[in-house]
Amino acid sequence: MVTRLPDPETVMNPVKTGVVGCGNISARHLNLLTSSDRFEVVGVADVVEERARRRASESEFDIRRWTLDYRELVSDAEIEAIWVLTPAYRHAEVSISALQAGKHVFCEKPLAKTSDECRAIHEAAEASGSAFLLGYTMRFSPDALNLRDQIQSGRMGRPVFFRDVWALCKGSPSPAIHDAEQGGGVLYEHTHWLDFVNFVFGPVQKVYASMRHLKPDPTTADDTLIAILDFASGDQAVWSESWAAPGMGWKPGRIGRHVRPTLDVIGPKGSLHFPDPEGRRLLSLYENTNPDFTPVQQWEWEEDWGFNSEAFSSEHSHFYDCIRNGTQPICTALDGLAAIEVAESILESSQTGLPVHLRQTA
Repeated sequence: MVTRLPDPETVMNPVKTGVVGCGNISARHLNLLTSSDRFEVVGVADVVEERARRRASESEFDIRRWTLDYRELVSDAEIEAIWVLTPAYRHAEVSISALQAGKHVFCEKPLAKTSDECRAIHEAAEASGSAFLLGYTMRFSPDALNLRDQIQSGRMGRPVFFRDVWALCKGSPSPAIHDAEQGGGVLYEHTHWLDFVNFVFGPVQKVYASMRHLKPDPTTADDTLIAILDFASGDQAVWSESWAAPGMGWKPGRIGRHVRPTLDVIGPKGSLHFPDPEGRRLLSLYENTNPDFTPVQQWEWEEDWGFNSEAFSSEHSHFYDCIRNGTQPICTALDGLAAIEVAESILESSQTGLPVHLRQTA
């Protein structure tokens, strides 16, 4: 019998990994990490013993080690990479500690609660030479990337006006997300939108915004916003969202429509619209030269807001390539800083009633 050896190019060298933070988002990451040939989860950490024990248990992910102190994972010579899945106010502490220990770091969004913390993470990542990837999954979602491609192709001309209006929803199952001291969810939980428009249009030049608290529940964070962003490119974006529906949870109020966002991209040569006139999950391209004003092209979307099911797995594969093959991360700490600077400008503008002018992050 002849034994065929595997092709060396197809043999994975798993990255030994520690996961810090065992809340809701950890289940999605651990499902992929523990079933992948690219990663081997050595241990998990959480400040709440029950959460750490549950994630490590045989009934969940069967991980051999759990701890209450993330520093035990950071100091473990066997572990090469740390997944930072804690609340945002702890991202800087854990990420910087891991980077200074020579670990590669994947950090869930947002990068941190403040721009100062974001800068500190960026400096630590630059000094370490380790791979650092920030988890904004819209950068890995084909639907969202197609929207970006269509805008940047010039088919509608440039500059464009991008309008994104979301339906009324409860916001989040976590009461902490509705706490002003932790940033407030409608803005900081959705910095993925701010990162995405930065990814599409480049740096923001000016912000004008208004935020309000309308939720009847005993929450402290503003839950309803409108923001106008002017980009250095000449493009403009308007974003409006509300988490003012009573209760806690992601389910939209579905008042008036069955999808969460309605978006339009309007340029001098044409426009893009989602959903289609019948409310279907279709992105439709119109060109001004078409006398019937019917779509010249349409694309089905898997999700309302451009988040595809393979986004997380694509993100993980990319991080593996960053670690093992030296690929440059698609989303860096500087990108995370840019999103938080815009978020802070939205808060400042809302508080002062005045526009905020941003200097470009270097």
